[in-house]
Amino acid sequence: MSQPLFAHRDPQVVRRLARRVTRLIVVLIAVTLADRTVAASDDVRPVSFDDAILPVLTAKCGRCHGAETQKGQLALHSAKSLRAGGEGGPVLVAGKPEESRLIEVLEAGEMPPDGKNRLTADELASIKTWIQQGAKFTDSAEVDRVTQHEVIPILLLRCVVCHGGRRREADLDLRSRDGMLRGGKSGPSIVPGDPGASLLLKRLLAEEMPPRPKLTEAMVKPLEPAEFEVISRWIEQGAVEVALPPDLAGTADDPLVRPQDREFWSFQPPQRPKISEINDKSAARNTIDRFILARLDSLELKPSPPADSLTLLRRATFDLTGLPPTPEEIARFRTETENRTPAEQAAAYDLLIDRLLESPRYGERWGRHWLDVAGYADCEGRREQHLPRPDAWRYRDYVIRSFNADKPYDRFLQEQLAGDELADYTHAAEITQEIEDNLVATGFLRMAPDPTWANLTGFVPDRLEVIADSLDVLGSGVMGMTLKCCRCHSHKFDPLPQRDYYRIAAIFKGAYDEHNWLKPDTVGFGGALNAGLAARNLAVVTTTERNRWLEQIQAIDAEIATLKSQGNGADIQANPGAGGTETARAKTVRPVGQR
Repeated sequence: MSQPLFAHRDPQVVRRLARRVTRLIVVLIAVTLADRTVAASDDVRPVSFDDAILPVLTAKCGRCHGAETQKGQLALHSAKSLRAGGEGGPVLVAGKPEESRLIEVLEAGEMPPDGKNRLTADELASIKTWIQQGAKFTDSAEVDRVTQHEVIPILLLRCVVCHGGRRREADLDLRSRDGMLRGGKSGPSIVPGDPGASLLLKRLLAEEMPPRPKLTEAMVKPLEPAEFEVISRWIEQGAVEVALPPDLAGTADDPLVRPQDREFWSFQPPQRPKISEINDKSAARNTIDRFILARLDSLELKPSPPADSLTLLRRATFDLTGLPPTPEEIARFRTETENRTPAEQAAAYDLLIDRLLESPRYGERWGRHWLDVAGYADCEGRREQHLPRPDAWRYRDYVIRSFNADKPYDRFLQEQLAGDELADYTHAAEITQEIEDNLVATGFLRMAPDPTWANLTGFVPDRLEVIADSLDVLGSGVMGMTLKCCRCHSHKFDPLPQRDYYRIAAIFKGAYDEHNWLKPDTVGFGGALNAGLAARNLAVVTTTERNRWLEQIQAIDAEIATLKSQGNGADIQANPGAGGTETARAKTVRPVGQR
């Protein structure tokens, strides 16, 4: 006769048996659930990108993110554009729909906007399943192909400071595919199709390049594993080089600029306003007066009485020179205006304005407003040391001269944005004041705070901050636009795509190249001297100024020769700084231009 399972009278034995049975039941349940999950997953067919995903994205999202319009630089009309993402980065994380930005905005109802053309539950489920299955595209080989356009930016960031531009150690230039194939003293740096035989990857894998002891000196950071993977895949795929179609600004079919964007109010040509009607036309001396008087009429107000001669003189003098009138100026103006007819008083006032405009103080007074726009400073800023800019005063004096000479505004801007292109100063027989002014004027692009003279604040991100500040000055001070918003995203208000910010930055790449950097001058101020990063000053002065300097040096040399002939040579040798020589000359003349 069989015994019941728990007929054993020992309580401990009964408890052990119960635990074993419980564990067995749990295992059986887990296996059953796993089998059901596998069966369910086997029932889910692979989602086709071409058949199930692309049509939905084109129909529901193509109005803002298609071939014709690409808000946020995001296009969803092709596999490659979808993989590339937009200005905010990738929108897909393969295998992880919960981390994909595309799913986030679709589920939150942010897109499509205004509740129009929303995706159905089935369409959203298909996209999530497709991402869960790996976000596979029909032609994955084309989408996954790595080109030089992904590799060269990495090399620019990590290697070109020593292998390209101004420095080419070992005769190696890594700025192009041809340069890599040509290689340097050790031979070609890449072997297309064979990553293991490529010298570039060997050096990177062994952490020989960039050399760890010189990272701070060269102001670069080590290669990231993901960056190494990109370079390796590119070489493995044959070091593919693909020419990009020209990306031209201003074309009618620009996908980032809509027709209504071109009608933005600040882009319209100015229109001559209608002249205001006033009650007393005799009270207006010019058109501006009519606008002021029209406003006063609307408020039923009358103009203030004319100022007396001394008040008028003080107002004009303070406005144009920033200084009070001298006793001589007061006496002269009183003589010209007291007991005179209104016409004679008006003529005397015109003569006063001419005298004030001819004063050197006029340029000093009004030039400071432009210096504020440019961010003029006599030190580099942004670091606590406040490294001096020993030659910034030359730009200040250039601005003052320009105001005093009544230089046309368009010429004033040309000189500051491209003064080095206006004359061939490298081959000029004589450096005139105009040539020097052209070079000094480009200091406008170098007035932004710049801490890159120091190794720890001279990395590429620090350089990009300097460039961003300079573009901010250009955009707000010259163009009247908030360009800096577009550094991170398309403008929220003005119709400015993010892409156009970097197009403008590219214009100044010759002077502001974060991978071929010219650092501020640190000689004599205890700054860190960065190997391979040339100082940006131009040692150019007018021929007249240089001749005066040479005459001074010759006079000093003659005095030294006289003292030596009198037997004082020992004292002179003990104080070499008092003499001439080429070393003293090099220390005496300061460069004036800005590269």
